[in-house]
Amino acid sequence: MTIDVRGSTAPRAGALTVRAAASVAAIAPREWDALVGPDNFYTSHRWLRALELAHGADPVVTASRDGRLLGALPTWPGEGDSPGLFCPPDLFPGLAVPWAARCMWLGARRSVYNELLCVRGTLRMPTLMALVRGALAVARSRGAAGLILPYLTARDAADLARAHPRARVLLHDADADIPVPDGGFEEHLARMRHADRTRRRAELRACARAGTVVTWLPLTGKTARVAADLITQNRARHGGTADPGWMRRAFAAQHRSGVLEQAVGCFGFRAGRPVAVTVCYPHHDRLYARYYGFDYRRAEPAGEYFVLSYCAPLDYAAAHGLRRCRLAVSSWNHKVRRGAVLSPLAAVVVPLDHEVCSPERAAAFNRAVARRWRARCAGRPQAIGPDWDLWDADAVRPPVPVVSALSPAV
Repeated sequence: MTIDVRGSTAPRAGALTVRAAASVAAIAPREWDALVGPDNFYTSHRWLRALELAHGADPVVTASRDGRLLGALPTWPGEGDSPGLFCPPDLFPGLAVPWAARCMWLGARRSVYNELLCVRGTLRMPTLMALVRGALAVARSRGAAGLILPYLTARDAADLARAHPRARVLLHDADADIPVPDGGFEEHLARMRHADRTRRRAELRACARAGTVVTWLPLTGKTARVAADLITQNRARHGGTADPGWMRRAFAAQHRSGVLEQAVGCFGFRAGRPVAVTVCYPHHDRLYARYYGFDYRRAEPAGEYFVLSYCAPLDYAAAHGLRRCRLAVSSWNHKVRRGAVLSPLAAVVVPLDHEVCSPERAAAFNRAVARRWRARCAGRPQAIGPDWDLWDADAVRPPVPVVSALSPAV
Protein backbone atom coordinates (compact mmCIF):
# COMPACT_ATOMS: atom_id res chain seq x y z
CA MET A 1 0.00 0.00 0.00
CA THR A 2 1.49 3.33 -1.09
CA ILE A 3 0.43 6.34 0.97
CA ASP A 4 0.18 9.66 -0.85
CA VAL A 5 1.85 12.27 1.34
CA ARG A 6 2.27 14.92 -1.36
CA GLY A 7 -1.11 14.98 -3.04
CA SER A 8 0.37 13.42 -6.17
CA THR A 9 -0.09 9.90 -7.50
CA ALA A 10 3.15 9.98 -9.49
CA PRO A 11 6.05 11.11 -7.30
CA ARG A 12 8.90 12.65 -9.23
CA ALA A 13 12.49 11.50 -8.93
CA GLY A 14 13.94 12.52 -5.59
CA ALA A 15 10.54 12.65 -3.85
CA LEU A 16 9.80 10.65 -0.71
CA THR A 17 7.63 7.58 -1.17
CA VAL A 18 5.72 6.38 1.90
CA ARG A 19 4.31 2.87 2.04
CA ALA A 20 2.62 0.66 4.60
CA ALA A 21 4.14 -2.80 4.29
CA ALA A 22 2.12 -5.69 5.70
CA SER A 23 5.13 -7.06 7.55
CA VAL A 24 8.77 -6.39 8.28
CA ALA A 25 9.40 -9.56 6.25
CA ALA A 26 8.51 -7.54 3.14
CA ILE A 27 11.65 -5.41 3.64
CA ALA A 28 15.18 -6.62 2.96
CA PRO A 29 17.02 -7.27 6.25
CA ARG A 30 20.23 -5.60 5.09
CA GLU A 31 18.38 -2.47 4.02
CA TRP A 32 16.44 -2.35 7.31
CA ASP A 33 19.43 -2.99 9.56
CA ALA A 34 21.43 -0.22 7.89
CA LEU A 35 19.23 2.09 10.01
CA VAL A 36 19.76 0.12 13.24
CA GLY A 37 22.42 1.34 15.66
CA PRO A 38 24.01 -0.28 18.72
CA ASP A 39 21.23 0.90 21.03
CA ASN A 40 18.42 -0.20 18.73
CA PHE A 41 18.47 -3.99 19.09
CA TYR A 42 14.73 -4.28 19.71
CA THR A 43 13.94 -2.78 16.33
CA SER A 44 16.48 -4.90 14.47
CA HIS A 45 15.01 -6.93 11.61
CA ARG A 46 15.54 -10.32 13.26
CA TRP A 47 13.95 -9.26 16.56
CA LEU A 48 10.91 -7.72 14.88
CA ARG A 49 10.51 -10.74 12.62
CA ALA A 50 10.53 -13.00 15.68
CA LEU A 51 7.76 -10.90 17.23
CA GLU A 52 5.73 -11.24 14.03
CA LEU A 53 6.19 -15.00 13.97
CA ALA A 54 5.09 -15.26 17.59
CA HIS A 55 2.22 -12.74 17.62
CA GLY A 56 1.27 -11.99 14.03
CA ALA A 57 2.28 -9.23 11.65
CA ASP A 58 1.35 -5.56 11.89
CA PRO A 59 1.84 -2.77 9.32
CA VAL A 60 5.24 -1.15 8.96
CA VAL A 61 5.28 2.41 7.61
CA THR A 62 8.36 3.13 5.49
CA ALA A 63 9.77 6.17 3.71
CA SER A 64 12.17 5.82 0.81
CA ARG A 65 13.75 7.98 -1.85
CA ASP A 66 14.82 6.65 -5.24
CA GLY A 67 14.63 3.10 -3.90
CA ARG A 68 16.69 3.75 -0.75
CA LEU A 69 15.03 3.13 2.62
CA LEU A 70 15.34 6.29 4.74
CA GLY A 71 13.13 5.49 7.70
CA ALA A 72 10.53 3.14 9.15
CA LEU A 73 7.91 3.03 11.89
CA PRO A 74 6.82 -0.44 13.07
CA THR A 75 3.28 -0.53 14.47
CA TRP A 76 1.39 -2.75 16.91
CA PRO A 77 -2.10 -2.63 18.44
CA GLY A 78 -1.18 -1.92 22.07
CA GLU A 79 -2.87 -3.40 25.13
CA GLY A 80 -5.91 -1.16 25.56
CA ASP A 81 -6.57 -0.19 29.15
CA SER A 82 -4.69 -3.12 30.72
CA PRO A 83 -2.60 -1.74 33.60
CA GLY A 84 1.15 -1.95 33.34
CA LEU A 85 4.00 -0.76 31.20
CA PHE A 86 1.79 0.08 28.20
CA CYS A 87 -1.17 1.74 29.88
CA PRO A 88 -1.33 5.53 29.27
CA PRO A 89 -2.75 6.39 32.74
CA ASP A 90 0.21 4.53 34.24
CA LEU A 91 2.65 6.17 31.84
CA PHE A 92 1.36 9.72 32.39
CA PRO A 93 -0.05 9.93 35.94
CA GLY A 94 -1.85 13.17 36.57
CA LEU A 95 -2.17 14.01 32.88
CA ALA A 96 -5.61 13.17 31.48
CA VAL A 97 -5.19 11.53 28.07
CA PRO A 98 -8.23 9.22 28.20
CA TRP A 99 -8.20 8.36 24.50
CA ALA A 100 -4.49 7.45 24.28
CA ALA A 101 -5.12 3.74 24.85
CA ARG A 102 -7.00 3.73 21.53
CA CYS A 103 -3.96 5.00 19.66
CA MET A 104 -1.98 2.90 17.22
CA TRP A 105 1.27 2.10 18.99
CA LEU A 106 4.64 2.52 17.29
CA GLY A 107 7.99 0.85 17.90
CA ALA A 108 8.63 -2.80 18.68
CA ARG A 109 5.82 -4.72 20.36
CA ARG A 110 6.09 -4.35 24.16
CA SER A 111 9.56 -2.83 23.86
CA VAL A 112 10.66 -0.66 26.79
CA TYR A 113 13.41 0.95 24.73
CA ASN A 114 12.97 2.42 21.27
CA GLU A 115 15.12 4.50 18.94
CA LEU A 116 14.00 6.00 15.66
CA LEU A 117 14.79 4.06 12.51
CA CYS A 118 15.67 7.08 10.42
CA VAL A 119 18.58 8.60 8.56
CA ARG A 120 20.57 11.47 10.03
CA GLY A 121 21.43 14.74 8.36
CA THR A 122 19.37 16.95 6.09
CA LEU A 123 16.93 14.18 5.11
CA ARG A 124 16.02 13.31 8.70
CA MET A 125 13.25 15.86 9.28
CA PRO A 126 11.54 15.45 5.88
CA THR A 127 11.64 11.68 6.43
CA LEU A 128 10.16 11.89 9.93
CA MET A 129 7.41 14.20 8.72
CA ALA A 130 6.56 11.78 5.92
CA LEU A 131 6.56 8.80 8.31
CA VAL A 132 4.24 10.53 10.79
CA ARG A 133 1.87 11.54 8.02
CA GLY A 134 1.84 7.98 6.69
CA ALA A 135 1.34 6.47 10.14
CA LEU A 136 -1.58 8.83 10.82
CA ALA A 137 -3.19 7.68 7.58
CA VAL A 138 -2.87 4.05 8.69
CA ALA A 139 -4.20 4.92 12.14
CA ARG A 140 -7.24 6.66 10.67
CA SER A 141 -7.96 3.70 8.39
CA ARG A 142 -7.95 1.43 11.48
CA GLY A 143 -10.19 3.63 13.57
CA ALA A 144 -7.41 4.57 16.00
CA ALA A 145 -7.35 7.88 17.88
CA GLY A 146 -3.79 8.72 16.86
CA LEU A 147 -0.23 7.53 17.43
CA ILE A 148 1.84 6.81 20.50
CA LEU A 149 5.51 5.81 20.52
CA PRO A 150 6.59 5.10 24.13
CA TYR A 151 9.96 4.36 25.73
CA LEU A 152 11.73 6.49 23.15
CA THR A 153 15.12 8.03 23.81
CA ALA A 154 14.58 11.62 24.83
CA ARG A 155 16.62 13.09 21.98
CA ASP A 156 14.78 11.00 19.40
CA ALA A 157 11.48 11.97 21.01
CA ALA A 158 12.31 15.65 20.58
CA ASP A 159 13.15 14.99 16.90
CA LEU A 160 9.93 13.08 16.25
CA ALA A 161 7.78 15.73 17.94
CA ARG A 162 9.06 18.32 15.45
CA ALA A 163 7.46 16.30 12.67
CA HIS A 164 3.86 17.30 13.49
CA PRO A 165 2.34 20.39 15.18
CA ARG A 166 0.01 18.32 17.41
CA ALA A 167 2.77 16.00 18.63
CA ARG A 168 3.72 16.19 22.30
CA VAL A 169 6.70 14.71 24.10
CA LEU A 170 5.92 13.30 27.57
CA LEU A 171 8.63 11.94 29.85
CA HIS A 172 7.57 8.78 31.64
CA ASP A 173 10.44 6.45 32.58
CA ALA A 174 14.19 5.88 32.75
CA ASP A 175 16.42 3.36 31.02
CA ALA A 176 19.39 1.84 32.86
CA ASP A 177 22.75 0.75 31.52
CA ILE A 178 26.18 0.09 32.97
CA PRO A 179 29.39 1.14 31.17
CA VAL A 180 31.72 -1.85 30.93
CA PRO A 181 35.27 -1.24 32.21
CA ASP A 182 38.15 -3.24 30.73
CA GLY A 183 38.57 -5.04 34.04
CA GLY A 184 34.98 -6.25 34.13
CA PHE A 185 33.06 -6.56 37.37
CA GLU A 186 36.05 -6.22 39.71
CA GLU A 187 37.03 -2.88 38.21
CA HIS A 188 33.40 -1.78 38.28
CA LEU A 189 33.17 -2.87 41.93
CA ALA A 190 36.27 -0.88 42.86
CA ARG A 191 34.56 2.32 41.67
CA MET A 192 31.56 1.87 43.99
CA ARG A 193 31.16 3.54 47.36
CA HIS A 194 32.28 1.36 50.26
CA ALA A 195 28.80 0.37 51.48
CA ASP A 196 27.65 -0.69 48.01
CA ARG A 197 30.86 -2.61 47.42
CA THR A 198 30.41 -4.48 50.72
CA ARG A 199 26.84 -5.48 49.82
CA ARG A 200 27.82 -6.66 46.35
CA ARG A 201 30.57 -8.88 47.78
CA ALA A 202 28.05 -10.30 50.25
CA GLU A 203 25.79 -11.27 47.33
CA LEU A 204 28.68 -13.04 45.65
CA ARG A 205 29.53 -14.92 48.85
CA ALA A 206 25.90 -15.98 49.37
CA CYS A 207 25.74 -17.32 45.84
CA ALA A 208 29.02 -19.20 46.32
CA ARG A 209 27.85 -20.71 49.64
CA ALA A 210 24.79 -22.08 47.87
CA GLY A 211 27.14 -23.83 45.46
CA THR A 212 25.96 -21.86 42.41
CA VAL A 213 28.41 -21.94 39.52
CA VAL A 214 28.01 -19.48 36.61
CA THR A 215 28.16 -20.97 33.11
CA TRP A 216 27.51 -19.23 29.78
CA LEU A 217 25.76 -21.36 27.16
CA PRO A 218 24.17 -20.69 23.76
CA LEU A 219 20.36 -20.93 23.59
CA THR A 220 19.88 -24.00 21.44
CA GLY A 221 17.71 -27.09 21.87
CA LYS A 222 17.72 -28.28 25.47
CA THR A 223 19.20 -25.08 26.94
CA ALA A 224 16.40 -23.02 25.39
CA ARG A 225 13.77 -25.35 26.86
CA VAL A 226 15.39 -25.19 30.29
CA ALA A 227 15.60 -21.40 30.10
CA ALA A 228 11.93 -21.18 29.06
CA ASP A 229 10.88 -23.20 32.13
CA LEU A 230 12.98 -21.09 34.52
CA ILE A 231 11.74 -17.81 33.02
CA THR A 232 8.13 -18.98 33.27
CA GLN A 233 8.54 -19.79 36.96
CA ASN A 234 9.83 -16.27 37.56
CA ARG A 235 6.97 -14.71 35.58
CA ALA A 236 4.40 -16.82 37.41
CA ARG A 237 5.86 -15.73 40.75
CA HIS A 238 5.23 -12.11 39.74
CA GLY A 239 1.69 -12.58 38.47
CA GLY A 240 2.33 -13.81 34.91
CA THR A 241 1.40 -17.06 33.20
CA ALA A 242 2.51 -20.42 34.61
CA ASP A 243 2.41 -21.99 31.13
CA PRO A 244 5.94 -22.39 29.70
CA GLY A 245 4.44 -22.71 26.22
CA TRP A 246 4.42 -18.92 25.66
CA MET A 247 8.19 -18.66 26.26
CA ARG A 248 8.89 -21.75 24.19
CA ARG A 249 6.92 -20.24 21.34
CA ALA A 250 8.88 -17.01 21.68
CA PHE A 251 12.19 -18.88 21.49
CA ALA A 252 10.89 -20.95 18.56
CA ALA A 253 10.02 -17.73 16.71
CA GLN A 254 13.44 -16.29 17.55
CA HIS A 255 15.04 -19.45 16.19
CA ARG A 256 13.11 -19.08 12.92
CA SER A 257 14.05 -15.41 12.57
CA GLY A 258 17.70 -16.12 13.41
CA VAL A 259 17.89 -13.79 16.42
CA LEU A 260 18.25 -16.72 18.84
CA GLU A 261 21.67 -17.30 17.28
CA GLN A 262 22.72 -14.08 19.03
CA ALA A 263 21.38 -15.16 22.41
CA VAL A 264 23.53 -16.45 25.24
CA GLY A 265 22.32 -17.77 28.59
CA CYS A 266 24.07 -16.91 31.83
CA PHE A 267 23.13 -20.04 33.80
CA GLY A 268 23.56 -20.74 37.49
CA PHE A 269 24.17 -24.43 38.21
CA ARG A 270 23.96 -26.19 41.57
CA ALA A 271 25.29 -29.75 41.77
CA GLY A 272 25.15 -29.90 37.96
CA ARG A 273 21.51 -28.77 37.75
CA PRO A 274 20.47 -25.37 36.32
CA VAL A 275 18.58 -23.28 38.89
CA ALA A 276 18.75 -19.80 37.36
CA VAL A 277 19.34 -18.00 34.07
CA THR A 278 19.64 -14.53 32.59
CA VAL A 279 19.20 -14.53 28.80
CA CYS A 280 21.26 -11.86 27.06
CA TYR A 281 21.68 -10.71 23.45
CA PRO A 282 24.96 -9.18 22.26
CA HIS A 283 24.35 -6.50 19.60
CA HIS A 284 27.13 -4.29 18.18
CA ASP A 285 29.11 -3.39 21.32
CA ARG A 286 26.17 -3.76 23.72
CA LEU A 287 24.93 -6.66 25.86
CA TYR A 288 21.16 -6.66 26.37
CA ALA A 289 19.78 -8.50 29.42
CA ARG A 290 16.26 -9.56 28.44
CA TYR A 291 14.87 -12.42 30.58
CA TYR A 292 15.52 -13.81 34.06
CA GLY A 293 14.35 -17.14 35.46
CA PHE A 294 14.73 -19.23 38.61
CA ASP A 295 13.72 -22.74 39.69
CA TYR A 296 11.57 -21.79 42.67
CA ARG A 297 10.01 -25.26 42.77
CA ARG A 298 13.27 -26.96 43.78
CA ALA A 299 15.61 -24.28 45.11
CA GLU A 300 15.80 -21.23 47.34
CA PRO A 301 17.36 -18.09 45.84
CA ALA A 302 20.79 -17.11 47.12
CA GLY A 303 21.48 -13.89 45.24
CA GLU A 304 21.51 -15.50 41.80
CA TYR A 305 19.44 -12.71 40.27
CA PHE A 306 22.05 -10.10 41.19
CA VAL A 307 25.04 -12.24 40.26
CA LEU A 308 23.63 -13.44 36.93
CA SER A 309 22.10 -10.12 35.90
CA TYR A 310 24.71 -7.59 37.08
CA CYS A 311 28.03 -9.21 38.05
CA ALA A 312 28.64 -11.98 35.51
CA PRO A 313 27.41 -9.96 32.48
CA LEU A 314 30.07 -7.30 33.12
CA ASP A 315 32.81 -9.93 33.01
CA TYR A 316 31.29 -11.51 29.88
CA ALA A 317 30.98 -8.12 28.19
CA ALA A 318 34.57 -7.13 29.04
CA ALA A 319 35.90 -10.45 27.75
CA HIS A 320 34.03 -10.04 24.44
CA GLY A 321 34.85 -6.39 23.76
CA LEU A 322 31.38 -5.08 24.61
CA ARG A 323 31.14 -1.59 26.07
CA ARG A 324 27.72 -1.36 27.75
CA CYS A 325 25.29 -3.66 29.55
CA ARG A 326 21.72 -2.62 28.76
CA LEU A 327 19.36 -3.30 31.71
CA ALA A 328 16.08 -1.64 30.62
CA VAL A 329 13.42 -0.22 32.96
CA SER A 330 11.91 -1.31 36.30
CA SER A 331 13.75 -2.01 39.57
CA TRP A 332 15.72 1.19 38.96
CA ASN A 333 16.80 1.33 42.61
CA HIS A 334 18.48 -2.09 42.40
CA LYS A 335 20.24 -1.01 39.22
CA VAL A 336 21.42 2.35 40.53
CA ARG A 337 22.88 0.70 43.64
CA ARG A 338 24.85 -1.53 41.29
CA GLY A 339 26.32 1.32 39.31
CA ALA A 340 23.78 1.84 36.52
CA VAL A 341 23.32 5.19 34.78
CA LEU A 342 19.75 6.30 34.05
CA SER A 343 18.68 8.03 30.84
CA PRO A 344 15.24 9.61 30.27
CA LEU A 345 12.62 7.85 28.19
CA ALA A 346 9.69 9.69 26.65
CA ALA A 347 6.56 9.00 24.66
CA VAL A 348 5.52 10.98 21.61
CA VAL A 349 1.74 11.22 21.27
CA VAL A 350 0.22 12.45 18.01
CA PRO A 351 -3.60 12.63 18.04
CA LEU A 352 -5.73 12.59 14.93
CA ASP A 353 -8.37 15.04 16.10
CA HIS A 354 -7.56 15.88 19.71
CA GLU A 355 -5.15 18.05 21.64
CA VAL A 356 -2.99 16.13 24.11
CA CYS A 357 -2.24 19.28 26.07
CA SER A 358 -0.67 22.67 25.47
CA PRO A 359 3.09 22.91 24.91
CA GLU A 360 3.30 24.74 28.24
CA ARG A 361 1.46 21.94 30.05
CA ALA A 362 3.71 19.31 28.47
CA ALA A 363 6.81 21.27 29.48
CA ALA A 364 5.59 21.56 33.07
CA PHE A 365 4.75 17.85 33.17
CA ASN A 366 8.20 16.94 31.85
CA ARG A 367 9.99 19.20 34.32
CA ALA A 368 8.09 17.55 37.16
CA VAL A 369 9.00 14.07 35.94
CA ALA A 370 12.66 15.04 35.58
CA ARG A 371 12.65 16.49 39.11
CA ARG A 372 11.19 13.27 40.52
CA TRP A 373 13.94 11.19 38.94
CA ARG A 374 16.64 13.54 40.20
CA ALA A 375 15.12 13.33 43.70
CA ARG A 376 15.05 9.54 43.57
CA CYS A 377 18.77 9.52 42.81
CA ALA A 378 19.72 12.37 45.15
CA GLY A 379 22.07 10.08 47.07
CA ARG A 380 23.72 8.89 43.87
CA PRO A 381 23.82 11.88 41.49
CA GLN A 382 26.23 10.01 39.21
CA ALA A 383 23.27 7.83 38.20
CA ILE A 384 21.60 10.74 36.38
CA GLY A 385 22.84 10.82 32.79
CA PRO A 386 23.43 14.05 30.84
CA ASP A 387 20.25 13.80 28.75
CA TRP A 388 18.17 14.81 31.79
CA ASP A 389 19.52 18.33 31.28
CA LEU A 390 17.34 18.60 28.17
CA TRP A 391 14.23 18.74 30.37
CA ASP A 392 15.27 21.24 33.01
CA ALA A 393 14.53 24.37 30.98
CA ASP A 394 11.43 26.44 31.65
CA ALA A 395 9.95 25.36 28.33
CA VAL A 396 10.79 22.30 26.30
CA ARG A 397 8.93 22.63 23.06
CA PRO A 398 10.10 21.41 19.66
CA PRO A 399 10.54 24.15 17.08
CA VAL A 400 7.98 24.39 14.30
CA PRO A 401 9.21 22.12 11.48
CA VAL A 402 10.59 23.73 8.37
CA VAL A 403 8.91 22.33 5.28
CA SER A 404 11.44 21.74 2.55
CA ALA A 405 10.92 20.73 -1.05
CA LEU A 406 11.15 17.10 0.06
CA SER A 407 8.74 17.49 3.00
CA PRO A 408 5.07 16.49 2.93
CA ALA A 409 2.61 19.20 3.80
CA VAL A 410 1.39 18.92 7.41
